[in-house]
Amino acid sequence: MILTQPDTPSGIARVRFEIQRIDFAAPEASGRQGGVQAGFPLWLARFELDRIDATSSDLWQAFFDRLRGRIRRFYGYDPTRRFPRSRRFGFAGLVRAGTTTPFTGSATSWSQTITSAGDAQITLGGLPAGLEISVGDYIGWKWDAAGSPAGTFDRRTMVRAVLPATANGSGVAVVTAEPPLDTALVPSGATAHLDNPMCVMQLAPEESELGPVGAGAIRGGGGIVAIQDLRP
Repeated sequence: MILTQPDTPSGIARVRFEIQRIDFAAPEASGRQGGVQAGFPLWLARFELDRIDATSSDLWQAFFDRLRGRIRRFYGYDPTRRFPRSRRFGFAGLVRAGTTTPFTGSATSWSQTITSAGDAQITLGGLPAGLEISVGDYIGWKWDAAGSPAGTFDRRTMVRAVLPATANGSGVAVVTAEPPLDTALVPSGATAHLDNPMCVMQLAPEESELGPVGAGAIRGGGGIVAIQDLRP
């Protein structure tokens, strides 16, 4: 079972999605400083909660309880950037370049190239001509785990644009993003999409706590910390 973080009318006061890296220093005798990556970068989410109304408080409590600490996982996302900044209310009215097909957020093709400088460049096809992808926008991937029913999309990951990009007249955009996509885990048939990018996450219970409930059933705060669970 994979849950989805609450989409509530109140609750999240501040959020931070950051790339969690495990690197080791590798200094050389010459004095040059180097580094060695140990393990693939993962998303770390921090949700700060404050002044949660009674209804939303109950939803957050139920979500927290259902996770059972580290036992269950959930689809985590950045509520401040569920769509590209240029289309923050969705893609209504847009069509794929050269067609009359409505664009709902999914690319028709994707690939990743690592440049000589080590940057990951994601090429997306089937976008609306002129669609802007801003710094900080997310690209998500979703696919079915081996043995899962088709369309369950119980595997998800995402990257974040670090340079702006615009789809050309053919609906192709090349986006420089972090962290690089692990193509050994993400199958070529995975769907790349710009609508509600998510990743599968696991609660860090030792760093997570819901605040007390006060007058009017208003919850006074709390915080949830979670780390990405990346599987093939």
